[in-house]
Order: sequence, then structure tokens, then C-alpha cells
Amino acid sequence: MAEMRRCPRCGHLTRADRMVKGFGRDCATQLGLVGRSVDVGHEGPDLLDVLAQNRPEPADECDGGDRPADAF
Repeated sequence: MAEMRRCPRCGHLTRADRMVKGFGRDCATQLGLVGRSVDVGHEGPDLLDVLAQNRPEPADECDGGDRPADAF
């Protein structure tokens, strides 16, 4: 039987040979240590979707030259 260790993030027992940098697979994925994604039950738009919709200026005007405070 494989050695079992606790994930430091969630506390679940995980096989030591399947841990990623000391974390269980799901926690490692959520922390960005693995290239795959994990289903966390999120529904609706995420933060990046909201930011893209509420952009204060077009994407190509990021130099700040159109702001009044930069005119001085």
C-alpha cells in the first residue's frame, strides 16, 4: 500500500506519490501548480469577464496620454 500524507491546504489524505510539490492534485491545480483546471462549482462570469466588460478606456489607449492629469 502506498504511503499516505495530508494535503497542507485542505487536509485530505493523498497518496504521497501523487502529490504535486507537497499538495494534493486538486489543491495543486487550484494553486496553479498544474496545467489543468479543476471544477470548483463556479457559475456565471469570473473576475476577468467583469473587468473586460467594465473597461474604462479602450485596450489600445493604455499610455495615459488622454488623461487630464498627464497634460501638465
